[in-house]
Amino acid sequence: MSVVVIGAGPCGLVALKELREAGHNAILFEASNQLGGVFASPVAHPDLHLTISNWLMSFSDFPDPARLHYPSAKDYLEYLHAYARYFNLEQHIRYNSRVCRASLGDDNRWSLEVRQSGDTLLQMKTDALVVATGANQVPNSHIPGLDGFSGKIIHSSQFDETFKSQVADQKLRVLVIGAGESGADVASELAELSPNVAVWVRRLPCVGPRYLNDTIPEMERVALNKTQEHPANSFLEASTTNRMSAGLNVYAYGLFRRFLWNLPGADSTITRFNLEGTAAAFMRTEQATYVTKNSRMCETVAQGKLQVIVRPTISTKGNTCQFSNGDSDSESTIQQAFDAIVLCTGYHASFPWLQIPEHYKFEANPRTWFLHSIPRQLGNRLFFVGYARPHQGGIPVAAEMLSRYIARLLNGEASPLPPDYGAQALSDMESERQYYSISPNLNSLVDYNAYLESLARRVGCEPILPRTCIALFNLHMLSVLLLPLGVWSMSTATIYSAIATWAVTVLGFFTIQDGLLIKWWFYPHWSVWYRLRGPGARPALVNDVLARVPLHTATAITPYFVIFVLWSVPAFYLQRFLSVIIFIAYAVLSMLGWDDINGWLGLLRPKQYVLHRCPWRLSDLFLP
Repeated sequence: MSVVVIGAGPCGLVALKELREAGHNAILFEASNQLGGVFASPVAHPDLHLTISNWLMSFSDFPDPARLHYPSAKDYLEYLHAYARYFNLEQHIRYNSRVCRASLGDDNRWSLEVRQSGDTLLQMKTDALVVATGANQVPNSHIPGLDGFSGKIIHSSQFDETFKSQVADQKLRVLVIGAGESGADVASELAELSPNVAVWVRRLPCVGPRYLNDTIPEMERVALNKTQEHPANSFLEASTTNRMSAGLNVYAYGLFRRFLWNLPGADSTITRFNLEGTAAAFMRTEQATYVTKNSRMCETVAQGKLQVIVRPTISTKGNTCQFSNGDSDSESTIQQAFDAIVLCTGYHASFPWLQIPEHYKFEANPRTWFLHSIPRQLGNRLFFVGYARPHQGGIPVAAEMLSRYIARLLNGEASPLPPDYGAQALSDMESERQYYSISPNLNSLVDYNAYLESLARRVGCEPILPRTCIALFNLHMLSVLLLPLGVWSMSTATIYSAIATWAVTVLGFFTIQDGLLIKWWFYPHWSVWYRLRGPGARPALVNDVLARVPLHTATAITPYFVIFVLWSVPAFYLQRFLSVIIFIAYAVLSMLGWDDINGWLGLLRPKQYVLHRCPWRLSDLFLP
């Protein structure tokens, strides 16, 4: 099958690689003269560091050989070049080739017009189209209430050294709008240049520091980490993507977060931001919204260098900004003068060149696409890759798993599309909006573990540990079940036997294959796990990566980790036994034709099976 991929960012590259590897006649058109997408653009300024580690941004069959750390945009661009060289992708990429028109004909094939260098117009046809132009296309620059501002307004995409010099030299009064990851970086940098910098948000963001339990300023630790090893379980993603947490229900997960934020000694600024920012979803906490994986702004606020203004509305006149609750209460209104405004308000995708007949009812909204990729009625013809933004974890890794699915779907080797996949996508859209209730309009947001696992099960590459690990786990769970039974029956022999079995199996968790089960439960959910089995399996590669993080040196026994284990292990036991009851109810309701289970019953399932139609199987009750 002939396939055209549009865009040579990380998502387009991995789509091209997977399609070629599956035997498709795939080529890629890139409008610029180089690969890398946003990482090769001016937006990726020299000081930009990713908020996701290099290992969690690496593709599953090409792990980053560098130590575990947070790379700069330049570092990641070099990784992408190495990936393209290793898989010989450059020969299939056409640079300086902008797709200016793609129309779907009556023959279900795409007619493309591609403007190439020298103003040459290439016309061609293809069977399928993979759009990987990214979500960072058109800056969100229209913010209600700013029409009356007389000062300078720029978008974060225009944030450069010239503007920073003006701020530093003239001590400009700057308002930063938005407190996502770019907003946190921009505000923190400007606050070092001028004493008159403020951030405006409608509500406080939920913030996660890159490193857990660390007293060193975040960017200092990032710099040190380039030359020094840092424990794998001390990265933020170890807390948010580990399989132990994904195996709990969202309420157990959320309550633990709220418990942590209220502990004595916790960062007071982060605690305030998180408690106030998630107050509307008490039980689910950060699971109801996006997380700013960057604590620089909180550090700057704590130092008194940055002001944070929290009000729902803004209005402007001249250089004065008025922030209010949208009512007549003048006491809550804040007025402040600024010389410039920086919009850290993100981007949106636009596809004006895509021409699809009206009866297909195409919408440029990832939540209307099945698995954030396949628009209704256009299965096997049109795919979007890179429009699933994990709540935690990297977009490229999600794009890789999606590309593995698409490549095999087109070959008939993956689970076929459900007949009603369009209706399922619309149902999933409502489920996602309810789940992410604080940020319902962030249409690209997905759950990292659930999304990857859902796609992997359609491909047949979901990771399953060796039989020795599975047997040890089930013996362990049997001892957990026998202990209360022994206490209830007052059988001393049963109690001692259960305790002994529990202790022996725990010892096995730490010793078998250098603590493979411990790494499986408590380390970040790296993409390389999905090369253990199935199509494209490379189990030796998985073993090589895990050998780079020996259990005794890559695990930090910090107060946070101890508390996490003391909370999550008992919660995991209870969840396993609760899951048996819920699974039976789930199976019965599914047989009755009601498989969209939301509400309390649905959210009491392990978090991994709540969104994105990740199949929940009987065998899952017996797997670690």
